Amino acid sequence: MTTQSPPQATSVGSTGTARFALLLVALIWPAQLLTAAGVATGMTSAAIAQHFQTTQIAWFGLAYTIVATVLTPVVARLGDRYGKKRVMLAITAIGLVGDLLVVLSPAYPGVLVGRALAGCYGPIAALAFAAARDIFPPKRVGLASSLIGSSLGLTVALVPLLSGYLLDWFGFRGPLWFVVAGIVVAFALLTTLPDMPGHPTGQRFDVLGSVLLGAATVSLVYGLGQGTAWGWDSPRILGLFAVTVLATVAFVIVERRTADPVVDLRMLTRRNVATVLGGTGLMQGTLYSVATVLTLLALFPAIPGVSAGLGWSGTKIALVTLAGQSLLFATGFLVGKMSARWDPRKPWWAGAAITIAGLLSYAFLHHTIAQIAFSAIVLGLGSGLAIGAVPLLILGSVSPEEQGMANGMNILINGLINAITAQLIFVVMARSGVVLKGTQFYSDASFRDAYLLSAGLAAVALLITLAIPRVLKTSEIHSGGQ
Repeated sequence: MTTQSPPQATSVGSTGTARFALLLVALIWPAQLLTAAGVATGMTSAAIAQHFQTTQIAWFGLAYTIVATVLTPVVARLGDRYGKKRVMLAITAIGLVGDLLVVLSPAYPGVLVGRALAGCYGPIAALAFAAARDIFPPKRVGLASSLIGSSLGLTVALVPLLSGYLLDWFGFRGPLWFVVAGIVVAFALLTTLPDMPGHPTGQRFDVLGSVLLGAATVSLVYGLGQGTAWGWDSPRILGLFAVTVLATVAFVIVERRTADPVVDLRMLTRRNVATVLGGTGLMQGTLYSVATVLTLLALFPAIPGVSAGLGWSGTKIALVTLAGQSLLFATGFLVGKMSARWDPRKPWWAGAAITIAGLLSYAFLHHTIAQIAFSAIVLGLGSGLAIGAVPLLILGSVSPEEQGMANGMNILINGLINAITAQLIFVVMARSGVVLKGTQFYSDASFRDAYLLSAGLAAVALLITLAIPRVLKTSEIHSGGQ
């Protein structure tokens, strides 16, 4: 693999605090808009399912997730080659077209096409963090990166309330128009960034690997979703699973032979990397998937014998879970602050165990305000500890030269597992559900089973990570402990 020294950072230190703040906002807004858009669109899923009378609401999230996941490594390479600002503007423009199509489409297939196009915006966070290293001088890169990440707290606290208000007053298109407006602002802010010229590194685009990975993922997810309707032993389902196997085998062969793979399989042969990325990826992917379950539970109507939804408003569910969401951010921040003292495995293990308890709590305690508030607090505490420890586990398990690849693989694995677990959860929920006037509704057993499945997957993730060997604390890394 050909290597090249990194480009010089574009110093903004001499322009003062105001310029630093403007550039920081220009990176924070696009990066955190990913989370905001996820919350806003997720809150619309119940209303969209009823409006378009569809049993395929799972694909509202899956179309976005699969595209964003597969494109992330490709877009990262494009940013290095053609300049991060140019690439960020391009994917933001494509994402805007997709989000407009979601809002304006009169039919559900058009909505799904829009969601797939919107997925092109998904890699923006990876580019924003990389751009910080190019834009800010060394003494400010750490602060800028920390603020880009920690601003998640404001997103988690405010966006559910805003999305709930817009949903209650303007229907499902209210939060979707909020996402469109946010994308427009993101594009305007990105134009204020300094130019970041591309620097070809000699690396090749692993187009074939990306295509094979996408084919394996789509065929598996689609097969899981259609298995009940078509029959698990039907030729079509068996054909889809055969495509999954063949594409996966071909992907492994290609990745072993290419100099610049999408996934460095050689890294995954090391116990520390495999257990960290595998276990944390399974946990995070499951948590991202199960978030939709609460939205459907709260916002679907209560129809005896048909739907066990609570019939709440968007604002109500946001307020009921606010304490849990805030705790998620606070505990994650605490893990970061204590990273120099703690073995990062300890908050991860504790957080994973509490996360399992939170998911089990949701499985049986999801009928009243008090029960859901309690379950949200337990889950928020656990997931905050666990998610906060993930970057520390990665940092302490790989060399500085491998950090970029490891972070990219983490994002990729999370997205793939998110897509697969989301479809599994919807399959399990549909088994006890009822279809009425073309819309899939869910029973109390549906919601219980979804949380039990998620708790089981989280338990597997915890078991995998119990095998993580010792990792370095951040203080040891900074002092040359590696």
